[in-house]
Amino acid sequence: MANPESRGEDQARAAIELALSPWGGSAACIDAYETGIRALTELQWSVARVIDLEPVRSIASSCADLTRDIAATQVSSARWLLDV
Repeated sequence: MANPESRGEDQARAAIELALSPWGGSAACIDAYETGIRALTELQWSVARVIDLEPVRSIASSCADLTRDIAATQVSSARWLLDV
């Protein structure tokens, strides 16, 4: 007999997959999120490279790094939770 916790997790994953199916499922949504974050991070790094004013450059670079790191944690957690 299956573990009741496991059954609940499977049902939750199935519900999430069903809810996200119009957009290609959870894997496609996570990939799209990751692509968007990558574009945002690249934009922030571009601003940091172009701006010649040091406090702004450092802040933009730090924001890019922070955005990348937070998003990587979110993506990793989502993939782990949804077994994508």
